[in-house]
Amino acid sequence: MNNNKTIFAVFTLLAFVFCAATYASSVAVVEQRVQPADTGAGIDRELLNRDWHQVVQPQQASERKDVLVLYLVGSLASTNNALDISRFAAGLGYGVLNLQYPNRTVVGVICGGDDACYEAYRGETIFGQDTAYALGQPSYNELKNFVTRENSIVNRLLNLLDYLAHQSPTANNPQPAYWRQFLYQDPNSPYSTANLGSVYPAWSKIVVAGHSQGGGMAPMLASNLPNADPLRRLVMFAAPNDNTGGRNGNLSASWILAPSATPLERYWGLRHADDGQGSYVQQNWANMGGVGSGGVGGAANNAEVDIGDGTGNPQGAQRLVLSADVGGVNAHLSVSDASILPTVVSAWEYLFTAGGTD
Repeated sequence: MNNNKTIFAVFTLLAFVFCAATYASSVAVVEQRVQPADTGAGIDRELLNRDWHQVVQPQQASERKDVLVLYLVGSLASTNNALDISRFAAGLGYGVLNLQYPNRTVVGVICGGDDACYEAYRGETIFGQDTAYALGQPSYNELKNFVTRENSIVNRLLNLLDYLAHQSPTANNPQPAYWRQFLYQDPNSPYSTANLGSVYPAWSKIVVAGHSQGGGMAPMLASNLPNADPLRRLVMFAAPNDNTGGRNGNLSASWILAPSATPLERYWGLRHADDGQGSYVQQNWANMGGVGSGGVGGAANNAEVDIGDGTGNPQGAQRLVLSADVGGVNAHLSVSDASILPTVVSAWEYLFTAGGTD
């Protein structure tokens, strides 16, 4: 295998110093960019390097947690928009995959308040068109969305992990076997990789995080896995905001109200009080999992806490709200972009590590 053809702008033994100059980690991280099409059959080729997967990990095995962060950018964004937050998470000890996925359309525009569309659109993007994740699980087909099984988030994740696990050791991937732990073989899986064949992700070792549209993919995925195979955790930045629109009461989309396979105690979120979509996010956090579930954080931890510029005391909460003035147009992006609000990194650390417990 020619691994060099997929590596772009590699930062070898990158001594991680966060660009905002408010956070510095002594953990050296290494990084590579990977062309999605090179990881598996049927995966579309990305024409621009900015749209390649970003893979970041601590360079030293002793500083590397056996936990993966899967990060999903928002609508129309490239992985280049999340380089810093991904490097930040790697500086905390996680292996990080900043995954390029089919996000060239905007779910809110495509669905426009059509309740059923949100679930079908997100389900198809995550699992692939007409693909049931496992026996007894639903399949999805939204007529305005065109995501094949091969290009789905799950299949792209699996094929990237398989690819990384079978690279030859390099400075940018010093222990390829590290990635193998996030896969398990199962002949019943509808997803296939080049080296291991039919596989599933080891969700108990995976934190799914994302911003805006990508942040909405996290709870849709978490809710619709088999009950016996929930996520380790999910982190939602300014998400989800799926709602039925003004003509239909701006209610939470029905998929928000469905029971979640992943316990709501594993849901974490950050929004900005001045975000124009923030009221929908707030409503969806409260309604997540349906009546009586407690919403994001579960029944025992469902309060929102204002953390100001990100450095405020979160008080153990799992619903955090920024209130520092960043200018209204920047509010939606400020939760995941430290160039807008440098001190937000304090909240990132709290969320990615589940309040320092992971």
